[in-house]
Amino acid sequence: MKYEHQDSGSTELRLVKAIVTKSNAALITEPYIYGGYLEAWYRCLRLSKQYTQNCRTGIFPSEAAFETYCLFGVLEDCPISQWWHENGCEKFGSGMTSLRIRMVTKRQQGNSYFISLDAFNDTSDSMAGEEFSLIIKLIRILNSSNGLLSSAPLAWPIYKCKISCDSIKLCLDVYEAHERLIKSSDKGNLWRIGEQLRLNPKAMPKTGDTHSEIVDKHIAMGKTVSAMVKKGRGLVENASNGLFPLFK
Repeated sequence: MKYEHQDSGSTELRLVKAIVTKSNAALITEPYIYGGYLEAWYRCLRLSKQYTQNCRTGIFPSEAAFETYCLFGVLEDCPISQWWHENGCEKFGSGMTSLRIRMVTKRQQGNSYFISLDAFNDTSDSMAGEEFSLIIKLIRILNSSNGLLSSAPLAWPIYKCKISCDSIKLCLDVYEAHERLIKSSDKGNLWRIGEQLRLNPKAMPKTGDTHSEIVDKHIAMGKTVSAMVKKGRGLVENASNGLFPLFK
């Protein structure tokens, strides 16, 4: 596990003060939930028909699925900003510590970790101790389990894995576009999604292409889209079952 964070300046000082004083926490911390794994997790659940059904019926297929519901609650017709202010900050806010983690690296030799962090004067000794204990606990859980964020949800501000946020976003974009497509008359034209998102540059048609070349490119683009839809569907289904982020 390796994590590096470069945020600094007055914005971060304002964040630290909000964490320490617990004043206007949801408002000040909201910008930090965008573009990361927490937003991606939220989006997977919003796209999951199974999760919506679970919430409506109160019936969950597994303990992990129920634990996910306990964390996120009902997301139907609930934009992420509203969710953060009404529920998300309460459940996930304690993962944002006034101790600002800069880097976490597992040493190649020995069962230990290198942690670099900043401690601001606003943080009391007791709070620093509690937060550092939480950080150590989360790092240990992630490195002793399956490494999924769902195994240590409060680690979301420092979480990194082989599946990047950009990769998740793209897969979900393709999956969402596919869900819209199958409701229309162009059910078989997956290549249209690929061309709109330019998923495979080699399969993009060019001026002067013959009919046969265009057909071949459509087939290639369709295969690219199909593979990404499969990954997106895996992310969504696994998230509803309490596993995130996971393709298979």
